[in-house]
Amino acid sequence: MATRAMISIANREEGVSFSEEPNQTIVDIYHHWDGYPEGLGVTLGWYLSGKRVVNGIGGKDNEDLIFNGMGCLAASLVAHLKDGPGNVYIEPRESHGWIDYQYYIWGDTDKSIYISIFSDEECIFVGEPEDLLDKYDSNY
Repeated sequence: MATRAMISIANREEGVSFSEEPNQTIVDIYHHWDGYPEGLGVTLGWYLSGKRVVNGIGGKDNEDLIFNGMGCLAASLVAHLKDGPGNVYIEPRESHGWIDYQYYIWGDTDKSIYISIFSDEECIFVGEPEDLLDKYDSNY
């Protein structure tokens, strides 16, 4: 049986807590298998750990550790997750009736990346990627 998840990439919004749903998302990614925090959550945590969002790529930036805006983060994440046909799709959040976990990845230029996880419309986690790894990855 699949553990379905949605990953939504969002800009930080003034007055919106990370424990709330954003008003708008950049992209929504449907992930069909292993969407639980110890699976997909840990994958997201490791991929985003130590990285930051910038506005423009400078000569001194380590390109393995930056995203040139939130659109770059979204595209990079899809490329990281997609390893063949199936499992990962770009689809609107509303297109699926049964989602076990909803992940929001929040970011903005020169600010920390945050991840929120919802299950049954309840926020079960808010924190930076390293916090997620600390909570859900026994090998961290």
